[in-house]
Amino acid sequence: METARAVAADREPRLDVYELCRSLSADVLDFKDVDASRSALVRAAGRALGQSAALALLGAERAADYQAILTTGEDIGIPLAARLRFARRRPSHTMIAHTLSPLKKRLFFAMGRVEACIDRFLCYATSEERNLVERLSVPAERVERIAYHADQRFFRPFEAPPEPDLLPLRLRIAAGSPWIAKELKPGAPLPENVQWRRYSRFELRELYRRSAICIVPIQENDYQTGISTILEMMAMGKCVIATRTRGQTDTLVDGVNGIYVPPGDVAALRAAILRAVEHPEETARMGAAARRYIEEHATLDLFVDRVSAATLAGRTAARPAAVLR
Repeated sequence: METARAVAADREPRLDVYELCRSLSADVLDFKDVDASRSALVRAAGRALGQSAALALLGAERAADYQAILTTGEDIGIPLAARLRFARRRPSHTMIAHTLSPLKKRLFFAMGRVEACIDRFLCYATSEERNLVERLSVPAERVERIAYHADQRFFRPFEAPPEPDLLPLRLRIAAGSPWIAKELKPGAPLPENVQWRRYSRFELRELYRRSAICIVPIQENDYQTGISTILEMMAMGKCVIATRTRGQTDTLVDGVNGIYVPPGDVAALRAAILRAVEHPEETARMGAAARRYIEEHATLDLFVDRVSAATLAGRTAARPAAVLR
């Protein structure tokens, strides 16, 4: 209820899981349900294997109540599929795969023989699509790459107030994530014009609004790291400068709706920043193109429609669906 009030007051973006549940008319099962469970097996799994495994077991125990289940990550989806192998009748299972490239995940995927109990794999990056099909031998027709999203209603262009346009720039580092509990700290002393702290989503939008450009430096990896920040800033109509890693290739078109730089190339990053600052007309053009990209490919509503369609594919009866997150 508090979240709904914050969304209505334009203080928070809409949450994809709630929008999905509304679209699917689905129940949501999460860690609160694990904590409230009276199942001795679920509680034991939580103590021994962690909350994600316990949630998967809880979902398996309730699977007969549903015709379709969506798991929002492989940490839940893989153990759920392993458990569903032993079910006499199981619901259809759609899993969002973030990154299955780490060795331990690939080993568990193969040893657990879970592929047969995952009907559809949704992924956000070309690198993960290739990993599923080429390395894990998932049939291509069961893999669908979809664009991730930004809530285009909350993250939208604003009339920016005047800011100093001469170097040195003021830099704000949003040091945190909803998915990272521990406090992140800088690894070296910071210059006076650099601030490091956590921000609420409303505060973050205010920073986006006041910013001329957004810089998303990423270390080389196979995962679509940084995609939330990239899409949120694009939705605000801002020019994004990001590292083109193996996992970050699908969103920006270099020089059209943003700027890509090579991993670890400090000189290239510096040159891109100066280019964006010194050519404001070009920067504004890329920002406008970025907003158009969001509207055409990566809104929250498009994301919900695509995930809902995949989850309900082949559904014939009127029994409800469940989202495990």
